[in-house]
Amino acid sequence: TRLYHPNKGHSQPGGLNHLQQMDHDEYAHIRDTDNIYYPFASKSEWELASWLSSGALSQKEIDHYLRLQRNKDFPVSFNTAKDLRGRIESLPEVGRWQYQEIKVGPYKTKSPLILYWRDGLEVIKYLFSNPVFASCIDLSPYREYEDTPQGQQRVYSEFMSADHAWNIQTDLPTGHSLLGVIGASDKTPLTIGTGNKEMHPLLLSIANIHSGI
Repeated sequence: TRLYHPNKGHSQPGGLNHLQQMDHDEYAHIRDTDNIYYPFASKSEWELASWLSSGALSQKEIDHYLRLQRNKDFPVSFNTAKDLRGRIESLPEVGRWQYQEIKVGPYKTKSPLILYWRDGLEVIKYLFSNPVFASCIDLSPYREYEDTPQGQQRVYSEFMSADHAWNIQTDLPTGHSLLGVIGASDKTPLTIGTGNKEMHPLLLSIANIHSGI
């Protein structure tokens, strides 16, 4: 048995999820009539672009791959890593990467300390508008009970089933909904044996998304 919080959030018309935003950009008419994989020529080219851009290859290595005779025999519509990057950046935007150098007073470091970051609010907006999560996200806190031989017992599972979420929702204005944010960080080695450089990424997600996703 699930009991939802009486102060439920209200939805407002007019919002667009990420795919709906693509239906309103300047290339929507091309995707609707000629090629749903635009700015790539086909599904196979889209898959190749996804593999090249998400893998561990450097731009120089991507350029080398695209110059192989195999790709001259079966050419794709992009010829360089720069061209590939330009096509990707023509897709609907997500939060852009930014960077800045961090200096700590008069102290000097062997190499500059660079912080790479995205606007956290833009990241959360993107996650919330991603239709992939539409069926696995809770927008209202609830209390869940299950029948046992000893009677009904409270069940805690997802973030929105916790007392903390329930109590926060109680204090929100009518029609508003709680959106929890999870931050997690862990050291990640970048190079081993050639400087032993490390990075400490801070990963963000929405606590309302089911934990099994």
